[in-house]
Amino acid sequence: MRRKMRRKIIYALLLSITITCSMGFALFATEFGARWLVRHALPVVFENKLQIQAVQGTLLSPLRLAGITYQPAPSMGNPTNKPTTIDNVSLEWRPGALLSGLAHIHRLRISGIRYGIPKDDGHPESEPISMLPLPPALRIERLEVTDLHIDGDEHVDIERITGALAFAGGKAPLIIEPFQVISGATELTLAMEIEPVAPFAYKARGQGRTTLPDGTALAGEISLHGDASKAVLERFSVEVAKGHIAGQGWVDWSPGIQWDLGLSARGMDPNIYWSLLQPERKNRWRGALNMVLRSQGRRDDDGLDLALDIERLDGILRGYPIAGSGRLTLAGRRLEARGLELRSGDNRLKMHGATLIPSALFRRLTGSTTVDASGDSAPDSTGLSFEIDAPMLKALWPDLDGRLQGEGRLAGSLFDPEISLRMTGKALAYRAHRIAALRAKLALHPAAASRADIEVEDVLLANHEFPRIRAQGTGRLALEQITLGMDFSCASDTDWGKFLCPEDLDPATRARGGRLALQLDGRLKDSAWSGRLKRAHMDLLSLGDWQLARPIPLLLGADMVRLGASTRNPRGRRHENDQRACWQWEGARICTRGAWSKGSGSYLKGDMVGLPWQVLRPWLPASLEIRGAIAGDFDLSRARDAEARLTITPGTGALIYRRPNRRPLETTFRDARLTASYAKNSLQADVKCKVAEQGFMKGKLRIDMAGNQYPLQGTLQGKLPDLALLSGSIPQTEKIEGALTLAFTAEGSLKKPILRGRGTLAGGAVDLLAPGIHLRDIAMEAEARGSRPLKIKGEIRSGPGRLIFTGEIREPFGVSPRFELSARGDDFQVLQLPEAEVLASPNLRVVSDRKGVFVDGEIAIPEARIKIDALSETGVAVSEDEVIVGEEGIDASEGKPAHAVHAKVSVMLGDRVTFEGFGIKAGLTGSVAIESHPEKPPMGNGSIVLRDGQYRAYGQSLVIEHGRLVFSGPMDNPALDARATRKVADGKVTVGIDITGALKQSRMSLSSEPIMPESEILAYLLTGKSLANASHTDQAALLDTAIGLAFTESKPLASQLGRKIGIDTVKIRNEGNTLQESALLLGKYLTPKLYVGYVQGLFENTRTFEAEYHITNALSIKARSGTAQQGAEVLYSIERE
Repeated sequence: MRRKMRRKIIYALLLSITITCSMGFALFATEFGARWLVRHALPVVFENKLQIQAVQGTLLSPLRLAGITYQPAPSMGNPTNKPTTIDNVSLEWRPGALLSGLAHIHRLRISGIRYGIPKDDGHPESEPISMLPLPPALRIERLEVTDLHIDGDEHVDIERITGALAFAGGKAPLIIEPFQVISGATELTLAMEIEPVAPFAYKARGQGRTTLPDGTALAGEISLHGDASKAVLERFSVEVAKGHIAGQGWVDWSPGIQWDLGLSARGMDPNIYWSLLQPERKNRWRGALNMVLRSQGRRDDDGLDLALDIERLDGILRGYPIAGSGRLTLAGRRLEARGLELRSGDNRLKMHGATLIPSALFRRLTGSTTVDASGDSAPDSTGLSFEIDAPMLKALWPDLDGRLQGEGRLAGSLFDPEISLRMTGKALAYRAHRIAALRAKLALHPAAASRADIEVEDVLLANHEFPRIRAQGTGRLALEQITLGMDFSCASDTDWGKFLCPEDLDPATRARGGRLALQLDGRLKDSAWSGRLKRAHMDLLSLGDWQLARPIPLLLGADMVRLGASTRNPRGRRHENDQRACWQWEGARICTRGAWSKGSGSYLKGDMVGLPWQVLRPWLPASLEIRGAIAGDFDLSRARDAEARLTITPGTGALIYRRPNRRPLETTFRDARLTASYAKNSLQADVKCKVAEQGFMKGKLRIDMAGNQYPLQGTLQGKLPDLALLSGSIPQTEKIEGALTLAFTAEGSLKKPILRGRGTLAGGAVDLLAPGIHLRDIAMEAEARGSRPLKIKGEIRSGPGRLIFTGEIREPFGVSPRFELSARGDDFQVLQLPEAEVLASPNLRVVSDRKGVFVDGEIAIPEARIKIDALSETGVAVSEDEVIVGEEGIDASEGKPAHAVHAKVSVMLGDRVTFEGFGIKAGLTGSVAIESHPEKPPMGNGSIVLRDGQYRAYGQSLVIEHGRLVFSGPMDNPALDARATRKVADGKVTVGIDITGALKQSRMSLSSEPIMPESEILAYLLTGKSLANASHTDQAALLDTAIGLAFTESKPLASQLGRKIGIDTVKIRNEGNTLQESALLLGKYLTPKLYVGYVQGLFENTRTFEAEYHITNALSIKARSGTAQQGAEVLYSIERE
């Protein structure tokens, strides 16, 4: 029985061992087990922060993982930490080595790492570790990381990292060798040994190379050792371009930071620095510098101490020789220079001594929040002197120019300094700023009379010209009597210059220019200047000549500024007789009082009386004058929250529109008032005004300035029963009539306002001067419907017809407004001029948005009468091949429309269209499709046909058999095909003129039936008979006609007719520079040496008789007598080949 029991126990133990081994084998040696561990065990261990999408292989054979994501837990400072993701991990290891306590990894490959550096969540730092978290023993034969991306304050991409690690266990060092990093053009190789226990002593050496953005190769080496609290730089060197940098030293950062570093350079090009950090300044600092520098210092809770020794500095910088030497030290806020000297080109700068950096400046430079300012008032805390002799400032800095010389010394304390300075400069310039002359002389003594005198001439700042700026001071520290002056001219081509000097400013005032002059009396006490503003004269040209009415108290300090003075009664209210700064100009006065302090904020309060509208002249149209005066008051304050109030109450006044060659138009206004206020992030404005007799405008607006949406509410109501007051404000219009009514409300936000309401125009009429038409019965309505498009509809009558239009505006106040309009009309008169009367029946659609204006549709011309007696004298076209010398600099963008216009319109001519001009009298029919795009010539497709036409030429009336203008390209160069004929000799002879070709290169030819010479054709056209039968009068007429043809292309015909009537010279010559000065020259040699000629102006009634006698081949006498001039001259000519 017992034997059976023992067998059962043995069998159970064997079965348990077998099952356990089988389960272990299944987990570690099968892919199913590996997947089970990854998907079920790891999430439990990592609290579901780790997710793995795919597993391939086993834990005992090559294992591959894909789609790994680790989501760290959110923290107080980082509620949305970015996850770390890995695309693929491949592991090959030797499990058997674990039996000897060694984790032996043959190969570990990791690719596609994306890691976001978490932000500092403000938690206190953890306790320092005493040992690196390493296994008992570790060996990685090959580690390979590819495609690594790190996101933090800066983004880092690393293409490849390879290396090997070995750790024997215990206190043996961790050996990393070799270790290689590749990122773009950068390659780094590193070898390191680190002890695994504190203080983690290490030794490292490495080398690397890269290519800078400009293609420059850089290579370097480094060797160092240290531990967690310090680093000893045994040696480092860098080779870049033709330069070499080397250094050594040490840095200790526990506690605080201390250092002692030495640097030497040979042939170093500073342009490398600018190429890396400020590429826009590349190539401005090229050079080759040699230097030996040493820096020592420390920074801890007690402050900053450092020393910089310039043992050597020489070479070439920006093409100029440079040299320097000296020592700079900083102990706390005490800056000391010892034998500091810098030479660049011919420039010399020397500095020696010590000074205190002001506490505010020191805080800004170092970022320190605890700065001891007690030393500012310590006596003899400063003693710094300098000398500068810079005849060529451009050698010091690329944007500088001119000459500067001077010397100075600073001694004493910052609160009671002793300063002496003498400085002169000529032709100083920095970029676009210029100073023609600088003179400065300071002699400041804390306990004696001091004087300061600074003057600059011909100053150009931000394109503003100031002929003279001067500052003078006398008394203690030159701050008891202060005079400031500034002159400015009207030569500045800026908005400010145009504002102060409008075009209608009288020449005397423009030549004088403006001036600002201030005089102050007071003294410096407790770091603040206190005294009086004694004089403040502001000659602001178009804005008036303002004078300070009386001296007022003034306080200027770092913690407080106050203009004027006020006293308070026991209840805390200011008295009415407070002293204010008041400026007066003629009958106008502006008074103000204000203060600012760090503790209580600021306020500014004032009022204005009798201010003329002239001060707003720069903003008003040149044709508008406003008569009257403005009164108002304002109050601004800011303690915690800003508050402001403004009230403007113009008196009764008038708007006067000046119109050329017509009487001015005057409109009155009264009871105008504007109030605006800002408090508790709310802006409110109310405005109202009565215009003429029964017109008015009023509105209210409320805007909540909190947040970034700016919700608003507002109303606008207005009524102008007679729009005649607008007659002078719209160019090329006259006799404006109609009644305008407005009633709108606004809501929504300032960025997206919603408008509701209606505006109507009734009984409108206007004369348009340019087309000569009278528009009448104008009715228009605009309806705003909230978030829906704003609707527009209306109609206009002109002549016998009318035009009806409808449209809408989408998002009128949005970023991309869109305007759509459809217009349809019948027999609408568009021109009514002596030379043209045109009726049109349009059917057009207009769309306007940010891309441009698009017009399409058709225009029918049912009736038109065009009669042109002659072209304007100034309407002479310029030849296509003409080049105007000196016009290359014209900006082609000038004169372009504000919006690009695209048009595709068909124009159709009806049966009642006639044309009369240039000898042609005919009806016109046909149609042309016109297409126009910006910066391209208009294109046309179609034809215009002349019907029932007559052409009067050469004194005869010809019948136009056919005539067409064919458009198949640019509108200004259609093809011509026309023929005009005349039957003579009892109908047996038909002669005519044919015109063919493009308009700009048309050809005119004579034809006949039967065929005959051109001279005979012309004779038949002009006289109705053959040239052989023509009288002397007819021959003269023929010659005149031939001359006319000479303007085109029939010049041989003129010579042919000239020879037939016995004249040697028949030609057109130009007596000046214009076509109107052309003249006909008829000449004949009476003898081989005597030539006589007659000159008749073709366009001007001038006649001249000329005679020229050749004494020799080179010498001749020429005389002329005519209606315009008389004279004689001797001509001597030399001909050379």
